[in-house]
Amino acid sequence: MKNKTLSGCVIAFGLSMSSGAFAEVTQWRAEDGGNDHYYDIIVTPAQGWYAMRDQAFALGGYLASIRSANENTWIYNAFKIGTTDAYWTPDGYGGPNFGGYKESDAGGWSWVSGEAWDYSNFNWGSNDTASGTQFIAHTSYWDDTPFVITPGPVSMIVEWNTNPVPAPAASAILALAGFVSRRRKA
Repeated sequence: MKNKTLSGCVIAFGLSMSSGAFAEVTQWRAEDGGNDHYYDIIVTPAQGWYAMRDQAFALGGYLASIRSANENTWIYNAFKIGTTDAYWTPDGYGGPNFGGYKESDAGGWSWVSGEAWDYSNFNWGSNDTASGTQFIAHTSYWDDTPFVITPGPVSMIVEWNTNPVPAPAASAILALAGFVSRRRKA
């Protein structure tokens, strides 16, 4: 029993110390003209826009809401989107997906975050069909993308209002507290 408890705590500690999906989290700091939110680009197997939206929510964030030219430029440059082939579909046309969507052919554009749609960067306008948003053809311009599964790998930009990465010291304290609490019961 004691070995199982110790093993469980060691595993919990290791998991709490790993940054896994949050390996490239970057903050757009207010002192740099940003919103103090955190962003990451995650490359995933082939999947559709809705699945990426759900995965971002499961990570505690949402597909990014790009609400200004400055934010668009910052994201594009911070993650080297144009020059990182891993972020693009195999044909090089479809880039990282983010949180703009149009639910129906007759509807207008919205952000998954619920923020106001007050900026867009479509190169030649968007189609009138229901779709999500993505960067296009290794540029900082946007394109609409169908909700269907895109041949992979594909990528998505996730945004968090607060830092999603637990501080190592806090994680260590939580893991040790679990060990002490299990130890006392044993």
